[in-house]
Amino acid sequence: MDKSKGGTLVKRQVPRKNLAPLGVYTWTILSRFKQLENQYPELIRKDLQAQVHEYLSDAGLFEVYPSDNTATKNGQPRWKQRFSAALAHLKKNGCIEELEKVNPQQIWSGVKYRGLEKGLDILWEVNFHIDCDPGGHAYLCSWDSPSEDSLGIRMCPKPLEPREIPHELEGNKFRGTA
Repeated sequence: MDKSKGGTLVKRQVPRKNLAPLGVYTWTILSRFKQLENQYPELIRKDLQAQVHEYLSDAGLFEVYPSDNTATKNGQPRWKQRFSAALAHLKKNGCIEELEKVNPQQIWSGVKYRGLEKGLDILWEVNFHIDCDPGGHAYLCSWDSPSEDSLGIRMCPKPLEPREIPHELEGNKFRGTA
């Protein structure tokens, strides 16, 4: 919220179209567990958060969706709030589990998480695609090979329809009929 000239508070909300889909965060969290499952089957929240941020940053998500990287009213980058929402969503849907506090004697102790089979199996069906060109996009898609145009240039894969996205990744929104 910002103070306007009259001294009243004005709520500043970012339109949803300016934010990456929640599925980008949930997919990335699960993919970090999958990629590191043999080395580090359990991750402390701050390490998982750093892994997700690094992956999304390297992929160019914050260039495509700069609002995800802007500071909120408490000064924290919005992606951290979205990460927390995605983590809670995955936990609620049985895709990850909270194991233990790392140092229970401390109030601000980190929590260890582990990816569960239910969540990790989703990655066999769903992939993440990002295009960082001007006017780029990021969305969930299948693992099918992208098609090529008449010149043999690879095209972006077809995004999954909302009804095709597992609710564990994006929630229980209306999916229509198949």
